Amino acid sequence: MRSQIEVISYQGTDKAHLHSHTQIVLPLSGSLYLEVDNHQKAIQFGQACFISTSQTHTHLAEKDNKCLILNSLPAWDKHIETHANFVELTSQTQTYLPFLSSLINESQSSLKVHQALNLLEHLLPIPQEKILNADRRLAKAKKQLDHHFQESWNLTELAAEAHLSPSQLTVLFKRHFGTTPKQYLLQRRLSEAKVWLASTNKSLDYIADKVGISNSSTLVRLFVKHYQLTPGQYRSSTIS
Repeated sequence: MRSQIEVISYQGTDKAHLHSHTQIVLPLSGSLYLEVDNHQKAIQFGQACFISTSQTHTHLAEKDNKCLILNSLPAWDKHIETHANFVELTSQTQTYLPFLSSLINESQSSLKVHQALNLLEHLLPIPQEKILNADRRLAKAKKQLDHHFQESWNLTELAAEAHLSPSQLTVLFKRHFGTTPKQYLLQRRLSEAKVWLASTNKSLDYIADKVGISNSSTLVRLFVKHYQLTPGQYRSSTIS
């Protein structure tokens, strides 16, 4: 079984083939051509290629390259197909890649690897089940929390944005995501704080402000409550 995190330098060409697992190719340097289901594109640092288990693919490497490969990502159900093979990465995701590549010698079962891969659910456009058409308003509310988590939100405002009542929004959120909007927002903020802690040396006050938490003391308290360790201990655990 292949490691979940690999760093590979592609050379020449390869026969078209399938994997029994999902795969994400993220160039760290250089460039290469990838063809997925007859769609071909040259990708380089700042871009990614998502390959579903059912998609035939191959590569053409005419230049030196080094790529981070993510196999069988826990957040991506292998039965869900991606409809966007080639994507652009945010600057924050790009900053996170060198840290991910430093984990290739870690045990796949290590806490550090587990935490690092879980964060990718918020950093990469992971293919997911589509919410039923009847609940598109829920999708709108979730998108607001995912992309504007640092802003101040209350349940009434969020429900109004989605054209739902607060009680309807809470019931739908619980049904689809197994948590309340408030709990989801908090987890989203803490996940983002993990990214800042793992990839920068910014102060806790700075990180708390960036993720929408009132101050560093609150960030420490919430971190300990949810992860049983302080932000400083988490940051130390991510340093190779």
